[in-house]
Amino acid sequence: GYGEALLTLADHKGAIAHYEKALEIDRKALGEEHPYVAGHYNNLGAAWDSLGDYRRAIGFYERALAIDRKAQGEEHPSVARNYNNLGAAWESLGEYRRAIGFYEQALAIARNALGEKHPNVATLYNNLAEAWRKLGGYGKAIGFYERALEIDLKVLGKEHPKVAIRYNNLGAAWGSRGEGRKAIGFYERALAIDLKALGEEHPGVATRYNNLGFAWQSLGEDGKAIEFFERALGIFKKSLPPDHPSIGTVEENLAKARSEAGPQEAAR
Repeated sequence: GYGEALLTLADHKGAIAHYEKALEIDRKALGEEHPYVAGHYNNLGAAWDSLGDYRRAIGFYERALAIDRKAQGEEHPSVARNYNNLGAAWESLGEYRRAIGFYEQALAIARNALGEKHPNVATLYNNLAEAWRKLGGYGKAIGFYERALEIDLKVLGKEHPKVAIRYNNLGAAWGSRGEGRKAIGFYERALAIDLKALGEEHPGVATRYNNLGFAWQSLGEDGKAIEFFERALGIFKKSLPPDHPSIGTVEENLAKARSEAGPQEAAR
């Protein structure tokens, strides 16, 4: 709808005004307990979420959840969506255990409603894994990432960009455990898919190069790290606005790798 289009264009304030108007109309016409009204609360939550006001987003997600549980029943996919959105907002606030609770509720409903081999179920496994990784539960994170990967490989095929995301996340989790070589293997798989699917000049490819740089740096291979950071920076400079934070981040990574590599690299 129009509100989603505004969100896509990053006009979050415009989207909020649109959703508030739609909410007002449908509350009068259909009553507070209608699933359409829940949908508007959910959309308002997503818009505030995008603006970084996670507590306000949570308030709207909670209203959407209360209506959907009453109107559609506890096992409805909309209820799973609400739990997932609450999980994501709490995760953004650094409340990882709370997020995990909501993701688990969402996953239980989604598995029951959609079956184990559904892309939405893969996404929920991935979300659970992310929260566990941020909490430092790397073993649990890896297990959930692997389940997400297994589903996406079956459903979407081995060349799909989502599969690249799963490989990338597995790389991050293994890297966090201090397993740099394992991380590199997964990052390389992610990179191979994205090069094919997105092309050499895509920011997603630059992110893969940056991650490979980190992994090589963790192994003390500063020369290799520099090579990957330079590739990442070159792509970001071509594909992003000059003030984009990703450019500054990779510049910092490159400077650090050069200083650690010694005077010859620092002078490059």
